[in-house]
Amino acid sequence: DIYLLHRDDPDVPVGPIVEKLNEYHNKGIIGIFGGSNWTVARVQEANAYAEAHGLKPFAASSPNFSLADQIKEPWSGCISISGPGKAEERAWYQANQMPLFTWSSMAGGFFSGRFRRDNLATFSDYNDKVVVDAYGYETNFERLERVEQLAAEKGVTIAQIAVAYIFNQPLNIHALIASRSADELQQNVAALELPLTQAEIDWLDLRSDQR
Repeated sequence: DIYLLHRDDPDVPVGPIVEKLNEYHNKGIIGIFGGSNWTVARVQEANAYAEAHGLKPFAASSPNFSLADQIKEPWSGCISISGPGKAEERAWYQANQMPLFTWSSMAGGFFSGRFRRDNLATFSDYNDKVVVDAYGYETNFERLERVEQLAAEKGVTIAQIAVAYIFNQPLNIHALIASRSADELQQNVAALELPLTQAEIDWLDLRSDQR
């Protein structure tokens, strides 16, 4: 139903890619299609080509998005729309309301509370070290502290605040979130109904000191 090209090579012309995707769509092999870890600029380029040639455009995108700013890419070719430096990209997705299948919405477990300023050097597991390298920075620890404070005030978990942040955005988001137990799954589902004010969102994301 949905076919997403995983990662991109910006040196490859986008035209033949769009044409091949349309060929597979017309044959009934794939439904709608889009890009995973494609920049907004390349999505725009693909859709401009599609429009100019009477073809179907990219209908979905799958970048990283979470409250934690992805300072370093966890793997080569990863694209994020998190953080203050990606406001323009988020504005484009908001204006166009393109469906977003955002990955690592919990920042790889950064909002589990396991990662602290004073214990980053103790992690030896590969996946944990990926989280440390991508998210273990002061601004993200400040976000984590605010998440913990707001969670305590609302009587919910820190993970639920992090999930609620995602779903209270003016974006067409379908967040990809892992659950290791039935309890975690239930908590994540409950977070869908947890409202946050714009002031709270701005405060969590360090855009304001007031809420």
